[in-house]
Order: sequence, then structure tokens, then C-alpha cells
Amino acid sequence: MDFFEHQDAARRNTRYLVSLFVLATIAIVVVVDIAAGIVFGAVGTDGSGAAAFSGAWFAQNAGLFTGVSIGTVSFIGLSSAYRIASLSGGGNTVARKLGGVQVTPDTQDPLRRRLHNVVEEIAIASGVPVPEVYILEQEAGINAFAAGFNTSDAVVAVTRGTLETLSRAELQGVIAHEFSHILNGDMRLNMRLIGVLFGILALAMIGRTVLRSTRYVRSSRSEKSGSAVAAIVVMGLVLLVAGYVGVFFGRVIKAAVSRQREYLADASAVQFTRQTDGIAGALKKIAATSQGSLLRETETEEVAHMLFATGAKFASLWATHPPLAERIRALDPSFKSEDIERLAAEMYAQRAREFTEEKPLKDEKPAQRGWFPGMIAVTPEAITGSIGNPGFEHIMQAAVLHAAFPAELLAGAHNPGQAVLLTVALLLDKDDKVRTRQLTIIDSRLGEGASEIAAQWFSQVRKLGFEHRLPLLEIVFPVLKQRPIADIQTVLKLCEELMQIDGVVDTFEFTLTGVLKMHLRDAQSPSAAGRGKARIAKLHKPISFLFAAVAGNGHTSEGDAREAYVRGIRRLADADPAIEGELDAGRFPAYSPSAAGGLEEALLALDQLTMQDKAVLVQALVETIVHDGQTTVGEAELLRAICAMIHCPLPPLAPPATPSSD
Repeated sequence: MDFFEHQDAARRNTRYLVSLFVLATIAIVVVVDIAAGIVFGAVGTDGSGAAAFSGAWFAQNAGLFTGVSIGTVSFIGLSSAYRIASLSGGGNTVARKLGGVQVTPDTQDPLRRRLHNVVEEIAIASGVPVPEVYILEQEAGINAFAAGFNTSDAVVAVTRGTLETLSRAELQGVIAHEFSHILNGDMRLNMRLIGVLFGILALAMIGRTVLRSTRYVRSSRSEKSGSAVAAIVVMGLVLLVAGYVGVFFGRVIKAAVSRQREYLADASAVQFTRQTDGIAGALKKIAATSQGSLLRETETEEVAHMLFATGAKFASLWATHPPLAERIRALDPSFKSEDIERLAAEMYAQRAREFTEEKPLKDEKPAQRGWFPGMIAVTPEAITGSIGNPGFEHIMQAAVLHAAFPAELLAGAHNPGQAVLLTVALLLDKDDKVRTRQLTIIDSRLGEGASEIAAQWFSQVRKLGFEHRLPLLEIVFPVLKQRPIADIQTVLKLCEELMQIDGVVDTFEFTLTGVLKMHLRDAQSPSAAGRGKARIAKLHKPISFLFAAVAGNGHTSEGDAREAYVRGIRRLADADPAIEGELDAGRFPAYSPSAAGGLEEALLALDQLTMQDKAVLVQALVETIVHDGQTTVGEAELLRAICAMIHCPLPPLAPPATPSSD
């Protein structure tokens, strides 16, 4: 299953979730109605217990049941709506609610620095912004989760036990597992599960609270007090029973939605790291340690389905994760139960050695400017196959890209006071005269002296290859999005001015700004970023504009650009008869050189395509790019920027293997 199929599957699971939620609500209403009939004396009011549940009995008490049913449904609906609204802030809302403490990039703690480095490398390899990183400091168990509605508001959290118990390779496997959930739409579905299921779990929570409250009433021995206690106990029991019907359905729903996705995420982690030892080792250590994956200081009922491993003890029917032994055997067929006892005996001695110092990635290579060749071989199928589906070559390339950044540049990217100036430095022109005018504008917008710092950042950025710009933006973004909204708007307006100062808007500079806008928009309204239903056959103008811009950017002569444009549009037609009909009818405009300024409107429209149509669109764009038989680094990065703007994260394009000397 590829990225686009995963997204569609997540959407189908959402509809499935809603159906099960409706069934659970009906079951709760029935239980509450029966309980209400008993409590309010409706049972047996006709003098015959045998006729208590007859049609006449229901008709006689229709008003009672209607009122109770409406009240129950309203309570469930309002509770879910409240929880969904409380989650609108995104993933950090969940992390902080569970007691998470944010890990800042400038941390001096070696374990936390290692965690942040691993997250940063995997984010670059995935082609998404670096998520915020949190630690559940009070939890000694080995566990982790990813939360958020989209890649721009995602967070990754791990327990203290994860940091202190796992090696770097095992930690990398766990984080790669969580990134699979981020990229494949599982994370968004998990957030919806929390919101929707809260309504049917809330009754049980209230029932428990009501029953606990009776301890304060029992201290009085009066008859009146005794009657009050009895009424409270009965009310609490009714709510508790009805609530646990919701708990049962909630756990079954989470188990039905979550189990298979855990196997897929484990497999993705192996593909990402190209080794089973990492994630399998983490699972084995969960089995070998006394605390396992349990979260003892955190209420796990709401979030069990989004954890790396089961955070509480559930019956197998209700388990949100496959059995631990089955997950291990899927990764390591030679695994035997007795291996856990041996591992447990070894762990104490190993632990001191594993975490004395930070270890580099296995086989990590030093950064070198020759890593990217001038031309990169790409095919339509390979590109769409890697979207949201990074492999080992991408994480190695990300490590090399990350290592190429000077320490001072990374420190600036992580510094709230420097993030804005580093962002605008990415858009400074290489022409001295144009850049001088840009620096004057920076001083006027950000204050005197800002241009000098921006110029210093530019001098460092220009030493790096073109392929470092998007990764640097992905590193800067988590810091930038924490700025006040007014500051963010100032930065975006400034970026527009810097691009247009010479009257020529470079296509890649425009898309770089567009990526920044998209990420900030998604971060500010995370729950609003959904998937569209538009079809290619109806979007003639934005498609023709985009393809003309890409063709003109990568081909020197207008004739070559026209041929590249036609080749890309023809690829669209080959993929869908409806598009071919539109093309034959002359509804797709002929090639005309286009300015980059119109790309924003075009890409906003194309972001509303269905996921399968986005796959077709990207493949056709690749056909346009490779028309001349070659793909430059600039074209590759432009493609990555366009893919980011339509929510199709494309990893750094891997270079071809070095030819053998033979």
C-alpha cells in the first residue's frame, strides 16, 4: 500500500469510525432508557412485572424515554464536540495534557540531544517539517506516540524510560515507526478517535466521580442523608453501567482501527532504517523490563490507540495493539520466549555502556559537496512510490545533509531570535545590486541592524548546495511557528517583497515561500487541513499554469518547454479517459510561458484534488521534468517544493549509485 492508498484508507476508516460511534451511542441510549425506567418506577407500573417491557409499557412511558434518549444523545454529542474543540490546537495539546515536557534543540543533555537529532534527521528524510519533541518525564516504561492533525502541527513524544533504556538504533526504529503514523494519515485518525470517543467514555468518568462522592455523604447518619446516598449510588451505578458500555465499544473500535496499522508501521520502520534489530530490539526490551510499556502516571484510556505499545493492561479483545510476541516474531522469526529472560539478565550491564556518549548513525558518512551529482535520475513511478514512504537511502542522505550544516547555522535555526532572519536569508539574491536593495527593505521592516545579520546568514547559506534550502526551512519551521501571529504575517509579507524587488519571481523562490505559508497555515488551523474531492479533469487552468511553469523552469528553449508541457499533459490523459476527453475537446490550454506569481492560486486549487489524482498529477509533472532526459538538482528541489504544497511529502531525491570502476 503506497502513500496515496494509505490516505484513502485513513479516510475510509474515519467513515467506519463514525458508523461504529453511532452504534455505540444507540447501545448506550438503550441501556440508559432501561435504567431510567427502573429508577423512576416505570417498570411494573401496570401491576404486572411480566408486562413491564411490553409495547403498552413503552407507549405509557414514551415521554420519559424520549426525554432521556434526547438528553443522553445530547450529552454524548456535546462531550465529543467539546473534546474535539479542545484538540483544535494540534498535537502539542495532547502531549502537554499527558504531562509532556518539550525538548528544545539547544538542550545540553546528551540523551535529549540524541533524541532531537534522530527526529530531525528522520523529518528531513521524510520531506516534512521537524515536529516538536516531548518527553513524558514521569514515565519509566518504554513508549512513544505521535500526535497532530497534519505534518505541520505534529509532535513526537517519548517516555523517560525510552530515552534511558534504548540504544540509538532502537530509538531510531521507534521514531521511524511514529513517522509512519505521521505520513500515512494514522495520526489524524488517532486525533479524531480521541475526540469522537470522548463522548461515549464521558458517562463512565462521571459515574465513577458520582460514586466516589458518596464517601463524603456517608459521614452523616440521618435518614434523609441515607436516602440521598442511596439516590446518588443508584445514579452513579446507572451512569457507570451505561458508561462502560461506551468503554467497551470504544476499546473495540480502537482495537479494530489500530491493530493492523501497528504491523504496517513496524514494517515501515524496518524499510526506513534497513534493519530489524532497531525496532525489534525496542520491542524485546519492552518485554524484558519489569515496567514494560505501561504508563503509570498518565490516564491512557483516551490515548492507548496512539501509543507505540500498549500503555495499559487490556483484555485481548480490547487490546489496541497486537500481542508483543507476535510483533517481535513478525520482525524476527527466530525469536523465542526464553530470549526475553536472557535479555533481561544482560540489560543492566549493557545499559551503562550504551548511554555514556552519543553514537553516530551506523555507516554514517562525512558531509561532502560531491554527494549530489549534477543530474539525478528519476522516474514517475519511483517518485510517487517514495512520497510518504522514505527508505534507508533517504535517512542516510538526510544524515549527510544534516551533517553539512555548520554548527553555527544549526544553532541559528534553533534560536527563536534568529529564525526569522535565517528564513529571509534563504531568499536573498546572488546578484549584489539586488541583494543590497533587499537588505535595505529588511532593515526597514525588522529594524536597523537586521540586514547585517541576514547578510551573515546568507554568506553561510550560499556555501551550501541548492538541495539544502528545503531541509533548512524544515529545521527552522518549528521555531518560527512559535512566533506571535503578527510576527509571522510580517515575515510572509517581507518574503513577498524580497522576491518581487527585481520584477522577476524565481519559480523555486516562490514555491519556497509557498511551502512556508502552507506549513504556517496548517500549524495555525491544524484540524482544518483536510483532503479534497476535486478531479483533474475539471481543473484545466491551474494544471496548465503549473505545467507551463515547470516546463519553462527546466528547459532553455521555448520549443523544448512546449514539448515538455505537452508530454506532461498527455501523461494525465493516458491515466484517465475523462482527462483525455477534456484534452481532445481542446479544454486544456496550449502551452504559454507563465510567471511564477500565478502558482499560488494554482497550487491551492490542486491541493483540493483527491489523493489518487494527486498521484497522477505528480507522475505527469515528472514526465514534464524528464523530457530532456535529465533532472538537475534545482528541478528536483522544485518538484519537492510543489509536492509539499499539495501535501505529498517527497523525501530528498537519492542520487544514483556510483558506477563501478570495473
